[in-house]
Amino acid sequence: MSEARRPHAAPTELARAIERILHERLGRYGLERVEVRGDEDRAGEPALFADVWYRLSPEPVDPAATAAAQVSSRDRPLGSGEPRFPRLRHHFAAGRKIASARRRRLSPVS
Repeated sequence: MSEARRPHAAPTELARAIERILHERLGRYGLERVEVRGDEDRAGEPALFADVWYRLSPEPVDPAATAAAQVSSRDRPLGSGEPRFPRLRHHFAAGRKIASARRRRLSPVS
């Protein structure tokens, strides 16, 4: 189906911009590909979805980096007048390590 016939399709230029942003932010963690598409959300409203695929990589994925990428990928559409923002879904390779923030243990007060 052509983009013109799909009422919720992601504009090609916007999809490419989102892909670039995510590759810049997450490439070091083994980002392999990004698929951006327009569709309807559960409420039937127009929405953007981005599936982000990772290959196995020695560096653990930093959750703060994925959160920052989410914010950056939202800035582009909203700045261009697009009312929708991409909802990211990360697909990690089996055995992929995710970095975790260690909680500081508080010493008992003496």
